[in-house]
Amino acid sequence: MIPFDMTVSFVAGQTLALSARKQLKNESSIFFNRPLYISLLWMVLLYAPSAMFFYHGWTAWNIMYIFDPYPPPTKDPTMASSILIWLDCTTLTLILMGGFALAHNWIRKGKERLAIITPVIATLVLVLFLAITYHSGFIVTSYTEFKASVNEGLKFTWGGNSFWGHDVFWANAVIMFIDFGPLVYLYCRFNKEGKKL
Repeated sequence: MIPFDMTVSFVAGQTLALSARKQLKNESSIFFNRPLYISLLWMVLLYAPSAMFFYHGWTAWNIMYIFDPYPPPTKDPTMASSILIWLDCTTLTLILMGGFALAHNWIRKGKERLAIITPVIATLVLVLFLAITYHSGFIVTSYTEFKASVNEGLKFTWGGNSFWGHDVFWANAVIMFIDFGPLVYLYCRFNKEGKKL
């Protein structure tokens, strides 16, 4: 879902910069450096396509039923969906770049602790947000059905509508390995002292 993706993008940017701190301490440019380029490759080749997959497959769930992705006058949702997917992927890439650049700046100023504390705070805020919005984040249905149930004060049955065990859950489980395996590899590679990238 979009709030999760945005948090992961920021935390990944900060964490990857922190893991490459040995290289970044002497790197003069915040936006033109090899660790950032490699981090962006991870984003545009793995993570952003995953976001596109979830947005296309489970649009209403992905946006947490905040608005109707296909309002009634829309006869062909392709254009609206395409624009939103493009905006989502662009935003995720910019968030990763911003998180990386912010951490890089702190590293150069000797404030590495901020690059440790900030991702922890961002993760805690996400967990709190997901706990508060549990009813919309862990239910998978259409926008119309979700809004009808909210308007009528009904609760979803956790059988067919629950995130747990739903196709979207299993897709998340598979994609977690595809996305986060290479991320861990990059973290370890960046973290090696004196490693030339």
